[in-house]
This record gives sequence, structure tokens and C-alpha cells, in this order.
Amino acid sequence: MSTSSAKSVAIIGVGTIGTHILRAFLALPNRPKVVVATRSNSKGKTLPDDLASVPVVPVDYTDVSALTSLFKEHAVDVVISTLPLPAGQKTQYVLADAAKAAEWGSPTEGAKERGEKNLFTVKDEFAEYLKSIELPSTRFYTGLFIGFLPWIGALDVSENFHIISKGDKPFSVTSEADIGGFVAHVFTNYHLTSPELANKSLRIEGQSVTLSEAAESYGKKIVYVTEDGEIPARSAEESHLKKALQTFAQDGELNNGWDRKSQTYSPELAASANKLWPGHIWQTVGSTVGKN
Repeated sequence: MSTSSAKSVAIIGVGTIGTHILRAFLALPNRPKVVVATRSNSKGKTLPDDLASVPVVPVDYTDVSALTSLFKEHAVDVVISTLPLPAGQKTQYVLADAAKAAEWGSPTEGAKERGEKNLFTVKDEFAEYLKSIELPSTRFYTGLFIGFLPWIGALDVSENFHIISKGDKPFSVTSEADIGGFVAHVFTNYHLTSPELANKSLRIEGQSVTLSEAAESYGKKIVYVTEDGEIPARSAEESHLKKALQTFAQDGELNNGWDRKSQTYSPELAASANKLWPGHIWQTVGSTVGKN
């Protein structure tokens, strides 16, 4: 068992959040060795110029032996999966068979026990699998990425912020930069097998905000959409996803203080892991306007 912090990290995928995590690791004075693994069929995948020094290794995400070889070659002690669900569901199990694991999203514990059939259940099942193979893991609950707020409000296709229902229920949001910084901080300042990390779910929150408050932060007029209406989008699929996320927010399921098992809300729970990054000033929606 490791009694040290991360010395070598593999980041699986460098999309929206993976790039922020990578950038945060590289900014550390005590930064560990970092390698990025991309799908072998994603030819020509390159990183932004400021991250170009990091090795990018194409690998078959379905090949346990190939991933194991990669992790051994780079002496990896932490694997951070940034793959989205449901697309990355099967890959998560392959990664688990090859290494340690970390993931994030919205609170899921209790979904399977309650008999739910959704992505929350999928994550609970994966967590159970990690325990069954005795693989320590850390789950990061971040709420909605702040950078997604303009998109779910349809600001990508409209001058107005569109909201399903009233948009008056608070939910958790965290900036991508803060998520990256927090992940890099805890893996380099706490022992990997410490009680703060091993088999823990860490709930972080930059701000508790309603959709109406978010619209005000962007200085946009609000257009309220009926529950059977559609949110403007570039495709029907995007409209459906925007509506689903807003519904989750309005129902409280994107609030990190929500306990799925007991179906109760605790404000103290929402940002309970923020204390692991003492002195950090968390970004809010207003402080990120114009930066995303």
C-alpha cells in the first residue's frame, strides 16, 4: 500500500475536464510525472501548446494488457478517468482491471439500492466493482461544470437564457479550473491510502446557484419554457440533453448536498471536501463570466 502522494499519473482522455486536470498538475511545483492516454483510433490527437510537453500515448481502451503495460512503463500509481458516461462505461471496467481509478460527477450513492435504472446506478455498480477487486478509488462529486451553464441555457444559439419550469431550485456548480486544481492538489498533498482519499467520495462545490441566478450573472433575459416545451439547440438530441440537465437541477439531483439513499438534503454535505484545499478561493458563476 502506498504511503506517499502521487508520483506518476495517467490521465485517460483530455476533453473538457481532462485538459483542466492536466494543466493543474503541470502548474504544481511538486508536480508528478504525467502521461495522457488517448484512444488508439483518435489519430492526430494533440494537446494545447502549453501542454505540448506531456507525452500522449494512443492505446486500445479495450485491451487490459496494453493498458497494464502502459501503466507499468510509466510507473503509474494513479489513473484518472475523464471518460463520460454512457460512452465510457465499459472502458471504466477495463481501466479498473489495469490500475487505480478516480472519477467524478454528481452524487450517486444509493441509486442502485433504490432500484433506479439510470447513469447514477451505473456509477454505483462500477464503485462496487472496484471494491470487489480491492482497488482503492476516489470519486469526485462536482455538480455541474460552470462552463456548461451558458450551453444548457441555450446561449450558444440564442441571446436569451431559456429555463424549464421556474429555475428557482439551487444546485451545485464548480468551475473546470477549480475541479482540475482540486484533483491535482489532493493527489499531491495526501497519501493515496490516506482516509481522506482511499475509497472516498469527495463533494466539492464552487457555488450553490439557481438557473435564474445564473442567467442574471450572464446579464441575459430569461425565457421560461413549459415542461413539455423544448430548449433551443442545434439538434433534437442536444435539446433533450439540455432539458434533462435542467430537470435534474430543478429536482435537486445536481445538488451535492442531496443524499440519494435517504432522499434528504444537507447543505453541509454539498461542499464537505472543500476543506481539503485550505485557503483556496473558489470561483463562482459571476467570477468566470467572459473567461470560458
